[in-house]
Amino acid sequence: MSTTKLIYGISHYNANLFYATQYHAPDAYLFLLHNGRKYMIMKQLEYDKAKRLAKVDEIIRLEPFWQRTGKSIPKSDYDIDVIDEVLKEFGIKTFQVPEMSSLLLVDELRKKGYTIEGVEDPFFPERQRKTKEEKKHIETSQKAAYGAMDLVENILRKSRVRNGRLIYRNKTLTSEVLRAEIGIYLLSRGCLANDPIIAGGVQGCDPHERGTGPLKANQSIIVDIYPSSIKTGYYGDTCRTFCKGKASDALKKLYATVLDAQLACLKKIKAGVNGRTIHEANQKFFESKGYKTEEKKGRMQGFFHGTGHSLGIEPHEEPARINRRDYTLEEGNVLSVEPGLYYPDIGAVRIEDLVYVTKTGCDVIGKYPKKLEIR
Repeated sequence: MSTTKLIYGISHYNANLFYATQYHAPDAYLFLLHNGRKYMIMKQLEYDKAKRLAKVDEIIRLEPFWQRTGKSIPKSDYDIDVIDEVLKEFGIKTFQVPEMSSLLLVDELRKKGYTIEGVEDPFFPERQRKTKEEKKHIETSQKAAYGAMDLVENILRKSRVRNGRLIYRNKTLTSEVLRAEIGIYLLSRGCLANDPIIAGGVQGCDPHERGTGPLKANQSIIVDIYPSSIKTGYYGDTCRTFCKGKASDALKKLYATVLDAQLACLKKIKAGVNGRTIHEANQKFFESKGYKTEEKKGRMQGFFHGTGHSLGIEPHEEPARINRRDYTLEEGNVLSVEPGLYYPDIGAVRIEDLVYVTKTGCDVIGKYPKKLEIR
């Protein structure tokens, strides 16, 4: 007999719930996987829409279960007694829930005699291996990401330099302006921008710094764009590093080293390889080129993040990674490959592509040039 799974949450924020149902809703709902069939228990507000759009076997109205509790108005739409009645209807006593489930929900249901197992991600193991359809969804979002990257590059190319700052359309070009331009472009392509990173100079040395304020000439500018499709929910993800004007010799060397590392990583990726070995080879390569990773003047510098992560309906998915943890790459994994080096005295460089893992190597999803200087 197959394992019963229960998810209660808001699919707009709960990737496992969205994956199971392919249905976005702004309010919480209950999902059951029982005896190999998928069920959604929905309020009448969402019932008809869910019947049209959700990809499950059966959609059941919630309101009759309210009545069974004997409460004229339940404390909440899906209060514990209501969920208890649903589980009784199915004859369920034992089930699994995702690791991020409500502690209150689990505690209260256990008090009613249910046996509940918390399962760490991947709650649905098949999420690790993307289907051909999922790969197409990611390719579509990645195409939008590269279109946005091209927009950024063109804006930087058209910008002029005044007193060290970039000027675009007679105004100072800021991270905020570029971020807004990216957002407008991606929305026109059916995607959400999700707060892309536009981090110039020292700001880029914090890998997840979103970037603020004026952008300057002759400095590194990290541009990390990770849109998600409004229709499918699947992400793209790409990063390039630009310098408007003339890069210093030290920044050029930094860029060349990161690019060499990234290209070497792409050659190592295939099913059956431990991602940790790729990451460690990356670390050793940087060290061999004289780029030490250490804390200096109260902040980290060098290479101090993972080489890559999985993505799909989340920008970072577990457990597929290329980092210090062991993970054997599988055919169908979609991973970022994004080594980087960060030195406040020089600048920041990160270069990122997405790959689809195959038995013999990997397919790079989409293409976009890798060039530092923009004149």
